Amino acid sequence: MKSRKLDKAANDELRKSYPELFEYRKTTFAGLDYDVIYTPTSEISDEEFYAKCDELLEMGGLQVWLGGYADMFFNREVGDKIYAYWRERTLPRIKDPKLAEKLVPEIPPYPFGTKRCPLEYTYYDTFNQDNVDLVDVNENPIERFTQNGIVTVDGTLHEFDVIVLATGFDSFTGGLTDIDIRSTKGETYAEVFKNGARTFLGRATAGFPNIMYVYGPQSPSAFCNGPTCAELEGDWVVEAITYMRDKDLTRIEATPDAENEWHEHLEGLANSTTFILANSWYMNANVPGKKKELLAYPGGLTMYLDKCRESAENNYAGFALV
Repeated sequence: MKSRKLDKAANDELRKSYPELFEYRKTTFAGLDYDVIYTPTSEISDEEFYAKCDELLEMGGLQVWLGGYADMFFNREVGDKIYAYWRERTLPRIKDPKLAEKLVPEIPPYPFGTKRCPLEYTYYDTFNQDNVDLVDVNENPIERFTQNGIVTVDGTLHEFDVIVLATGFDSFTGGLTDIDIRSTKGETYAEVFKNGARTFLGRATAGFPNIMYVYGPQSPSAFCNGPTCAELEGDWVVEAITYMRDKDLTRIEATPDAENEWHEHLEGLANSTTFILANSWYMNANVPGKKKELLAYPGGLTMYLDKCRESAENNYAGFALV
């Protein structure tokens, strides 16, 4: 990850640039202090391409993903090229060739970048330790838990002192559908969202007045730096409330027509990306029974903010205010 320790002096120096950084992050794809590379990879040489990949990888963090070539999100061949580069860099870290093929397969299991790039720097190296094993549950699924560990279908008991359950989560909409809030028609969020999320701007849902989301479904959310989007979306909500107070208005909710337009806009963007080719939590694919759809806005933060600004400047078009 290339993380470095920051002492007081280093933090004090960084704070001097905060105002400029806070303004700059509004202009980047993911609300970070760096941006994706918009130059198409077809316009650069392989030498330049791999030199930039080296640079990004050495920077650490999410640079190779959200600071890398933007066309990886729209062109699988570009993603495969980046994956092949990353694989070549990672393979030497794994001593066992059979294990390496499982951890870093020659054929990528999904397009590069369509699942969150892991922040790691010793993960693959740990598999060289004698006390670390890999059990591929695609080949040898879990049959049951016992008092002492896990039994796989081949009958092997894997004994453990501690088991960490990381079985997935219901992101984006789960926080809403788990709450028993009723709409003006008496419906829960679970009922309203049964055929997919319904919002306008990822901000509100028809039938649920005065409930405004920040970092919610169909907003940039998972594709955006959390503090950036929480602050910028929070600013929008505060401005909307101020507008309503000044106009003696007490009720705001998304309109069904605006929801439909937003759904079509987001679906059109999603279908042009490689995200729809992966069974990821971005696509709701980890939640049985839920519609597979991209629930994070893939158009980038600046495009999203433009859409939000357009609504506000037109007296919050897309919302019914009373």
